[in-house]
Amino acid sequence: MAVEYPDIVSEYLDAETRYECGGVQIVPSLEPSILSLGGYALLILLVQNTMDAPVELLFQLDIPTIGTLRSSPVLEVAQGEVHASLEPAEVGSLFIPIKTTDDARQGEYKIRLGVQAKSLGPPERVRSSESAGRIDRDLLPDVVGLDLGRVLGVAYHEQSTSKFSVPVVVQGTAAEEGEQPSMAVKFESLWKKENMEFQHRAVLEVNSRRAEILKQMATEPLYVALYAEMRKRFKQANVSMHTGEAIGLGKILAYTVRSFMDNSQMQDGLLVPIWETAEEMGVSTMDPLQVLRSVGLGHVVRLSVAVSFSLIAQVYSEQPWSLEERRSLTEFISEKLDTGEPLPIEFLYIPLLAGAAIIWPQLVLEGEDASESLQLLQKAKAARVGVFADADLEQASQVFDRLLSTALEGLQ
Repeated sequence: MAVEYPDIVSEYLDAETRYECGGVQIVPSLEPSILSLGGYALLILLVQNTMDAPVELLFQLDIPTIGTLRSSPVLEVAQGEVHASLEPAEVGSLFIPIKTTDDARQGEYKIRLGVQAKSLGPPERVRSSESAGRIDRDLLPDVVGLDLGRVLGVAYHEQSTSKFSVPVVVQGTAAEEGEQPSMAVKFESLWKKENMEFQHRAVLEVNSRRAEILKQMATEPLYVALYAEMRKRFKQANVSMHTGEAIGLGKILAYTVRSFMDNSQMQDGLLVPIWETAEEMGVSTMDPLQVLRSVGLGHVVRLSVAVSFSLIAQVYSEQPWSLEERRSLTEFISEKLDTGEPLPIEFLYIPLLAGAAIIWPQLVLEGEDASESLQLLQKAKAARVGVFADADLEQASQVFDRLLSTALEGLQ
C-alpha cells in the first residue's frame, strides 16, 4: 500500500474479527443487546471502506419468523433492503431501527443479512486486511473511545463473506409505551480522508521533536505541571479538593504519561492525539508540558481512568465494574474537566485516586515521605464521610479503602 489510513472501527467497538465484502469491513452490533416484547432496538452496522475508491453497499435483511404452516415475523423493520454509499476510505455507521411485532414471543433469534459491495473505481487498498497492533493490553485491556486504536492500531483480521447473522434475544416486556421512535434508517459518517490531515501533521511533528519532548517530560516537572493544572481546573469549577486528593491526581496522571513515554511502542498513543488537537486549534506546541496542560489534559485523564481501572482489576483480582460502567465513567470525568463543569468529588476516588493509591510507592518525588503523603489521602477520604454515606457508593468506598490499606501496609 502506498498510503495506509488509520483503523477507525477500534474507536467505537472492540472487534478482533471484521466481516469483509468487496473491500468493506463490517462490524454489526445491537443496542440494547436484549430486546423486550413491545420494545425497540437499533441494529448498527459499522462499515469501514478499506479501498481508495467509492463503494456502493446493499444489505438485504432476512427477518426471523415463528410458526411452521403460517409463519409470522418476530421483528419489524422499515426496509428489507438498505443502501449506503461510502466515499474512498470513509467510515460510517448504518442505524436500522427494529421492533418486535404483535406475534413475537420471547426467545433467541437471528437476523440474517446478505451484503453486496460494488467498487466504483480501481480497488487500491488503503487499510490492511489484518493487523497485530501496538497497544499494550496489560496496561489497557479496553481501548474503545481512547483515541488509541486509530494511532497505534489494534489486533484484528478479516473474514470474507457475503452473508452474516446478528443474534437477537427477546426477553421481558417493555414499559408502558411513550413516544414511538422513528423507524427510518440513518447513515452517519464517522471519518473521511480529510480527517487524516491533522493526524499526519501531528505524527510528523512528534517524530521530528521526539527526543526533545521526552526530555521535557521527566517525572518531576511532569508531576508539578499536572498537579497545578488539576488544582486550577477544580478551582475554576468551584470544587474544593483536599491536598491528599490533589497529590494523588498528580501522581496517577504523571504515572500514566510516564507509562506511555517509557514504552516506545505506545508513545504516539499519548502524544499524537494531543498534538493533533493543538494543530486543529492553532496552539503552539513548542512547550510540551504546556501543550499537555492546556490541550491534552482531557486525553491524559481518559487514559488515566482506563489505566486506573486496569490497576484495580490486577490488584483486586477482579473487575468490580462492568465494561459499560467503565466506559461511561471515563467519558464523564474527561468531559467535565474539559468543559469546566463541576465534577462530583466521589468520581475521583473510583477510579483515579484508587489507581493513585496503588502506584503511590512507585512514584516517589524528591524529598517526599510516601507514607506521610499517602496518609494525607487517607485523611481526605475520611473528610468525605458525608459523600460516601450514600448507599450507591458503598461498593466504591469499600474498594478504595481496601486498596488504600494495602498501599499503606506496603509502605510501613
